[in-house]
Amino acid sequence: MEYWCRGSNLDKVTNLIRISAATGELADLFRLAAVDTVEGYVTASALEGIVRQCRLKQGTEPVRVRLHVANYLPAGEGPMPLGVCASDLAESNDPRERRAGLEAFQTLIDEYNSKEVWT
Repeated sequence: MEYWCRGSNLDKVTNLIRISAATGELADLFRLAAVDTVEGYVTASALEGIVRQCRLKQGTEPVRVRLHVANYLPAGEGPMPLGVCASDLAESNDPRERRAGLEAFQTLIDEYNSKEVWT
């Protein structure tokens, strides 16, 4: 779901969701330039409250917030797991983000294959 958000509320959104893709500190991890778009995950039960509290508006440009709505999120706080972030980037229309996501997937696969998991 894509929303317009006042710039002064972007930090509030970031603190209320599990960030993903290249949001905030994740941009450096994927060697991407930081952007003023926030992307992340929320539970279906929390969505309405976040939209209301941060005054998010659908159908208005520019899009500043992208939310993925899920019934459940992985345990913990902070950014979503690396594989989820890579998946979000790999699905991007931006070629740099898509490449960064695919490279992250390849790195994860290479690291997995380098471990002796088949003993």
